[in-house]
Amino acid sequence: MNLIYWDIDGTLIKTSRAGLYAISEAAEALWGQAVNFDSIPTAGMTDNFICREVIKAIADREPSNEEVAELCRYYETLLLEHLRSRVGIVLPSVRETLAALKECDDCRLLLLTGNSRKGAEIKLEHFGIAHYFDFSRSAFAAEHYRRADIARSALTVAESSWGRQEQHNFFVIGDTPNDIDCGKSIGAYTVGIATGAYTTAQLEDCQPWWAVDVLPAAAEFVDKIKAIAAKSNS
Repeated sequence: MNLIYWDIDGTLIKTSRAGLYAISEAAEALWGQAVNFDSIPTAGMTDNFICREVIKAIADREPSNEEVAELCRYYETLLLEHLRSRVGIVLPSVRETLAALKECDDCRLLLLTGNSRKGAEIKLEHFGIAHYFDFSRSAFAAEHYRRADIARSALTVAESSWGRQEQHNFFVIGDTPNDIDCGKSIGAYTVGIATGAYTTAQLEDCQPWWAVDVLPAAAEFVDKIKAIAAKSNS
């Protein structure tokens, strides 16, 4: 089976920074101060990491896990409003590729994302593509701060659901070096798509299995996946 894990922001959709605006509003409500994201890395980072760095910037100390979780949960309540107030897009070829892969009996569409499950559901439902994914077997930030830990949780769920890793082809698709690195950490075929903050050349420096400027046409992408499946079965 081909287990195909997708990042969300910068890979499937662009939200015009709706998530960061929601986190900033949540921080102001809980901590009395909005935050300047210029000094906080966000591309490829988890919700937990970003919220921790926001609190550190405001409070000038290391926050507790409980404080981080509180900010993350508050942010989720504000997210949909910010998505609706900004112009976001589903990125080119995404709908067509997801639809084509959904028709493949030997493919499972999953998420491996730094978003919380709730945040991921809100974003993908807003853009009308949530129905393509198996949320129950996807991997989210949960209590994790690092994407590599999310990737390991994805592997654990996959093996409990479908059997040993060696029986399947794992693919991790994202727009940042962190996506590529976390995919490599579980032995996945990694696809770097330069539709986020990084160029194709920067993604190629991470030595992914495949790096592209934009998601290719659905037929090309499906053929690439199926070529690996055919190789595995030969």
